[in-house]
Amino acid sequence: MSDNESLEKAENLWFSPDVVILRADTRIFRVFTAILKAQSSVFADMFTFPQPPSADMESMDGFPLVRLHDKPEDLEAFLQAIFDSSFFMPPPAEIQFEHTLGILRLSNKYDVPYLRRRALDHLETTFPAQLAQYDARAGNQHPHPPDETATRAVATIKAATEVGAPWLLPVAYYDLCRRKMSSIIASGAFDQLGEQERNTCLVGYAAQIHSFPKMFRFLSTPNDVYAECDDWAECNRIRLQITHGSETWTDMTWPLDFWNEDIWQAITNDGMCPRCIADGKVLHVAARQEFWDRLPQMFGLPRWEELEAMRRVALVVS
Repeated sequence: MSDNESLEKAENLWFSPDVVILRADTRIFRVFTAILKAQSSVFADMFTFPQPPSADMESMDGFPLVRLHDKPEDLEAFLQAIFDSSFFMPPPAEIQFEHTLGILRLSNKYDVPYLRRRALDHLETTFPAQLAQYDARAGNQHPHPPDETATRAVATIKAATEVGAPWLLPVAYYDLCRRKMSSIIASGAFDQLGEQERNTCLVGYAAQIHSFPKMFRFLSTPNDVYAECDDWAECNRIRLQITHGSETWTDMTWPLDFWNEDIWQAITNDGMCPRCIADGKVLHVAARQEFWDRLPQMFGLPRWEELEAMRRVALVVS
């Protein structure tokens, strides 16, 4: 008996040498069909039951050529994620935002569950479903988010709608609406949305602006809330001064992010007593949580609890 006759094949790791060339627009990729079939049920069906030979069948270098109607850059990132395990690592590993969206779309289209989940995990670091995770993001308090923020928000709205990931949408819409509507339209981002998404944006934008004054009710709270105030006259003077200034906040579009620790420090320096500062922070935290709880409904989406249930189901990898 030869040494080879005594060897046992590991069936799950015994790949055939079959090769296929995939074409997206003018970009081509030569890859092993066995690995695609192992990862994707769609490719498994495509290559397990091939069409009979015909004069119309394309080939290149002696290999079958399959045309796919995907963006070349999306297909390249998707195939790279399949064939190179280091290319698309889970968070907190960094990955280009465009690659994440491309992998999300194609892993959903070609049924590669582990890549779909990983792409969603990456997107959730930017568009979270928890207020604490939102607060941990960098750049939240930028008063006028750059064009890139709007572009990413729009791209995420489109992708999340396409693949059925609605829990990403509340913060994506909020991010888009952190800018003035004139800026959103001028950036071209608004035109990239479908009619339904544009209507959703307009309705949510109005709700977001109208919610802004509610975040600062603690500035006109009755005396009994601040019953242990050290100097009611002085603290009330400061609150009234801020209230008068708030009359100009008619177009503020970032209620979650406007009032920050720097402002608390400023009014502390102005003379507001520590007790009023502490009580005001409690009221403001409650107001932010109330706004967060209502955020999905502002954009016509289910409540966070329902979105979280959808998320749990969607992220189960068989």
